[in-house]
Formats: sequence, C-alpha cells, structure tokens
Amino acid sequence: MLLMTAVLAAFVSSCVENNKIDNTYKRTVLVYIAADNNLSNVAQNNIYSMTSSIRNENDNANLVAFVDRVDNAPALLYIHNGVRDTLVKYEELDTTDPQVLHDVIDYVVEKFPSESYGLVLWSHGTGWLPTSQLHFVAPNMNYAQLRDGQTAYLSAADGVRDPFSADMVADTKAFAWENRQGETPKYSCMDLDDLVGAIPDDVFDFIAFDACYMGCVEVIYALRHKADYIISSCYEVVNSGFPYHIITRDLLNGSLMKICREFHTYYNSLSGWERMAGISLVKTDELDSLARCFGKIVAEYGEDIPKLDENGVQCFDRFSNHVFYDLEDLADQLNIKKEYLMELRLQLERVVPYKVSTAYIFPGDREQIKVDKYCGMSVYIPFEKYETSGLNAEFRATEWSIATGYGQ
Repeated sequence: MLLMTAVLAAFVSSCVENNKIDNTYKRTVLVYIAADNNLSNVAQNNIYSMTSSIRNENDNANLVAFVDRVDNAPALLYIHNGVRDTLVKYEELDTTDPQVLHDVIDYVVEKFPSESYGLVLWSHGTGWLPTSQLHFVAPNMNYAQLRDGQTAYLSAADGVRDPFSADMVADTKAFAWENRQGETPKYSCMDLDDLVGAIPDDVFDFIAFDACYMGCVEVIYALRHKADYIISSCYEVVNSGFPYHIITRDLLNGSLMKICREFHTYYNSLSGWERMAGISLVKTDELDSLARCFGKIVAEYGEDIPKLDENGVQCFDRFSNHVFYDLEDLADQLNIKKEYLMELRLQLERVVPYKVSTAYIFPGDREQIKVDKYCGMSVYIPFEKYETSGLNAEFRATEWSIATGYGQ
C-alpha cells in the first residue's frame, strides 16, 4: 500500500491574513512536495522551474506548493508572477502523515475558492506495496531497506550500496519517505488506505503522481472517487520528475493530455538511462466497469493466473520479486476467450484515453527493461511463491482485489 505514517503538524505563522480570499478562481493547483529525503535538491530545482514559468497572471488560476525539504522549515508557498510568497510556515512535521496532507488540502481549498482543483503528489512512491513487504519484494534495492526504518548502511562487501553515495546509479523517484536521522536511517511512510482517507471525495479534477510506480490499478482504483482523472507512471520516474519548465502552465490550464505528451517528449529526447518515460491518463468513472470486466476473467481463469510464467508477462520493476505487470498483457498471456479479451481492451481504451512509453526502462543500463506492452496500468500477480511472505494477503485487502475477486 502507498507509503506514509503519522505525526500531527501545526500551523505556526502566516504571511497572509486568515480571511478567505474573495475571488473565485477558475482553477487552483496544489503541489504537495514531500522532499525531506534525498530528493531535497531536486525539489528546489522544480520549485524554481515552476516560479520561472509563471511571469504573468495565469488565466485566473493559482499555483500553491507545500514544500518540506531537508534542513528547511516546511512551508506553503503561493507561486505567481515569477515570485513565491509564503502563505504558511510550519513547525517540524512529518509530511508522510495523512493528517498533514488532509490539513494542507483543507487550507488551500478554503483560501482559494475555485471552480476546480488539481493535486500533484510529488515524492517517492512504491505503488500499493505495504512498508512491511519492501524487504521481501526488493532485497536488491537499497531504498527498500531504508524506507521501512531498518539499517541498511552496509559495506560494499555486504553487497549493499549507500543510496546517498556517488556510485549509486539510476537515481529515480519512488512516494513519500522522511530523511534519515543520525547514523541510523529513520523513515516514515503512508499506507494506501491512509492516502485515500486524507484526500476528500469529489474535490479534484485531477491527481498527478510525480513519483514512481503509482500507475498500478490497485492505487488508481482506490482513488477513483478522489479525482476525475489520474496521471501516473507504471514504472520508475527519473528523479528530476515532471519537466515543470514546460508543463506548469498546462497544469494550471488543466491540459492533461498535453502534460503526458510533454513529459514523454522531454525524456525521450534525452540520452543514456535517462531516456525513459512511461505515463498514462486514467478516466476514473470508467474504473468500476473495468473491475466488472476483469472480474469476469477472474471468475473463469483465476486459478490459472498464479501459475503463469512470470517471465512471460510484461514487467515494469527491477525488484527481485516482481510486483508490477502490464494489466492487458496479463490477460493476453492467459489465452482467455477472444470476446473476454476484446471486452477488456475496449474498456481499457475508455479508462485510459492516453498512454505512452519509451522503448526501454533504463536503456543501456545493466538492468534495462524492454517495454513491448504498455496499456497504461500495471497489476499485481499473486504468484503462489508469495503466499508465505504475506504479500498475497496484503494484496487481498486492496479494494481492487475485493471488487474483482482477484487473488481471493
């Protein structure tokens, strides 16, 4: 489940009076930046890009950024006309606390009454995975050992690299964890259920995940009542994240397909392992129909799914025990009835009006992954070998599993 734990936060000062702003705006976009971690400098660069992109009044729209960085007091910023005004300064807090996210959203909605709202969730992310399973899923990935609060600063002889060291290759984003404290790593994370509870229903036009692995159907389905559209990636996102120098105005204008196109175009123009970008736009009011469609497949072929050849289905992660597989390719590899497959494909076209991927994940790297299939949403496969770890049990608790009978 999506990562985050709890510590309450308090507003301590504000540069704006507490009366509600009188005007009603066309749109307000909140960017929630949880960067009290190794993405701190990247966050600063992204904020600069957002600020430089807004030199004039922008179509009666507002850009507000909540930012928590290493060795910086958390703050809520109003970005406009090439400047940043501090709306609120906070005492030290845990940005992975769902109550903090909830309170920030409430504050922004109250202060900036608008016809519509957008939310960008910016940080690290590991899809629906619960913190307790990261060691099992990804013992080969340093961040997994760090994010669940266990020490992982072993020597090179132990086969684990320090993720903050210069030789750590292919630095990417994966959602919300706090910075290490002293010699022992100490991170906190937010579960998917907590994230769902923190975001109000029927407020946001869109939610965009500037984070890794959030394009899994388990996360997207759980958030189906939280926004009309969701932008996310099925795999890892290069640590520089969205190209805000290009897309900031599109966020304010709600040009969602254009954001996806620009994201892909930007990274596809780069070289080396950074030439990687998978992104999709999901229409959430079609997700229940997708669940019914997939549930029909599960009812007839469910027993065959855990027996699939895991190397035969398009996979998007570098984990030792893979978790994120292409949803359409899963059905394709099952050799289901033609009418079932066509029904699923047609519904996926309704659910995912836009998706695009580069040809490789980490091209040229020793861990490169060829992307032959990209339907725009990943899905978990509850292999029998995962039963004893408890991972399958955690998956069965997701709304997607319950709604479809998948893995039950």
